Amino acid sequence: MKKRSYFLSVVGLSLVGCASVPTPIPDAGSSAGMLFTEKCGVCHAVPHPKRNTATEWQHLLTLMERRMAERSMVALSATERVSLLDYLQNHAR
Repeated sequence: MKKRSYFLSVVGLSLVGCASVPTPIPDAGSSAGMLFTEKCGVCHAVPHPKRNTATEWQHLLTLMERRMAERSMVALSATERVSLLDYLQNHAR
């Protein structure tokens, strides 16, 4: 019984270690980084910009804008769109 309790404790602690916080996004304190977190984090966890290529981000941003419209969310302004796309493409893989 002691071995089982010890084993479960070790496994439990290991799993807690795996549930760490996500990798911080680059330039999180910049206006573009904060805009990314604010606008994209409303519906889902904010993905790391290196998750996609610059071309993929361009497509995904268009797709997300469509989803925002479907949900009657406030659309991105032209300035916000440019800022987000520049941020994502500058930090893309």
